[in-house]
Amino acid sequence: MRPPGRPGVCYFIFGRRCFFGYMIHPDGQVWWFANPPSRREPTSEELAAITPERWRARLMDLFEGDAGPMREIIAATPHILPGWNTYDFPRVPKWFTGRMVLVGDAAHATSPSSGQGASMAIEDAVVLGKCLRDVPDVAGAFAAFERLRRERVERVVAQGKRNGDGKAPGAGGAFVRDLILPVIMRQVEKRNALAWMHDYRLTWDDRVAV
Repeated sequence: MRPPGRPGVCYFIFGRRCFFGYMIHPDGQVWWFANPPSRREPTSEELAAITPERWRARLMDLFEGDAGPMREIIAATPHILPGWNTYDFPRVPKWFTGRMVLVGDAAHATSPSSGQGASMAIEDAVVLGKCLRDVPDVAGAFAAFERLRRERVERVVAQGKRNGDGKAPGAGGAFVRDLILPVIMRQVEKRNALAWMHDYRLTWDDRVAV
């Protein structure tokens, strides 16, 4: 089956009980994911014990009665990948010690709902490179790196948490979300409210102040 849509566009659907996203590859493949909610965190052993067919059955049940191609996509998928927990790290207290420094998710793991995990890791690499270039000692370079990055990445993590919390708010929360989300999205676009995250720029030639 081929779901509605075209290559190059990500499609996101708020189901009543589960969030779903899919993308169509130019060759016709469909790449998709689902975010089934859980009242408690499953252990790694519990997740490993869930067979692909049990995942398929659970997802088919979660999307029962929802508008969209979710059930058709799931049914047409030959193999369902194992599930895993996702985490937000609101704050990692220590980023470096000696000659070791944390970057990327190790320093600021964010929900996939932020859409910024890889971007922040690339930003980290650029800023860390500049700090090591411009600050004469390693400890000072690491401290400068943390000073330049911490506020921004923690703000992105918080934004991802807010995005994720809206995916499965319950029946009452979903009603309110669906009522106000179009208004919020229009205001976000009009005011460019997420420019601080999406339009962030780094200049390699700018020197890092010691």
